[in-house]
Amino acid sequence: SAYYRPSKEVGGDYYDFIEVDEENEGIIVADVSGKGVPGSLVMTMARAFIRMEAERGKNPSPADTLMKANRMLAQDIKKGMFVTALYCILNKRTNELRVASAGHNPMVVWRAAAGRMELVNPNGIALGFDKGPVFERTVKEEKIVLGHGDRIVMFTDGTVEAMNSANQEFGDDRFYKLIRDLAPRDSNQMLNLLVKALDEHKGHAPQSDDITIVTLRYL
Repeated sequence: SAYYRPSKEVGGDYYDFIEVDEENEGIIVADVSGKGVPGSLVMTMARAFIRMEAERGKNPSPADTLMKANRMLAQDIKKGMFVTALYCILNKRTNELRVASAGHNPMVVWRAAAGRMELVNPNGIALGFDKGPVFERTVKEEKIVLGHGDRIVMFTDGTVEAMNSANQEFGDDRFYKLIRDLAPRDSNQMLNLLVKALDEHKGHAPQSDDITIVTLRYL
């Protein structure tokens, strides 16, 4: 399940579900540095390059997919703009989840059997900063195996940085605690309650950034 709410300007976030091949399903959440039209153009390019590499290449490695997409994106992107992304690929046969990050917020994993939460935060820099060598040296991939009832949550920084009228952020700790409390529920209900908590915090303050949350429970 996914929730996306753009801020007033043209959005800079996106999420996507990608069928890599019969066994592998990709999920990506990304955030473009720029707002408005330039930001949405970069977002469109990033989405196209990542999809092309994942689907055409039937590429089961998220880190390798991000590397190849970065080579294309870094040639076209305006200086100073960049894209952070968290991309994971779930192998539906083995339950293995491979995760790579381009300087993005961590993935939250809730382990149903133990009732505990962990963060998956592989090394990596944002897409578009560097034409290849530094990005490729930096990006790492982590593997985890999902058990019955486990949940993953991916999000963009607009979620945890949502401000109230006193300029206080919602914050990582509060967000993670909510996830821990709500993880056993059904995904749509969980998202509704997360968004409700964000809105209660924000009150009448304007939304300054896009908010994107994607969650999946492994049954």
